[in-house]
Amino acid sequence: MKDYLPYAAGVLAGLLIAFLMSGLLALTETPQLVLFALLPAVGGALVERVCRRRPNNS
Repeated sequence: MKDYLPYAAGVLAGLLIAFLMSGLLALTETPQLVLFALLPAVGGALVERVCRRRPNNS
């Protein structure tokens, strides 16, 4: 379960950014759907990759 925490944190960050961008840009329909589909997945993947590349000092 611990291995999924970086991915889950990235998904939550991507979702928050998607909500902010959608609200600020007043997106509707297809652009909003694309935004909510891509940002959480990309955010999760990026955070997971960064966490795996860091040397573990524990």
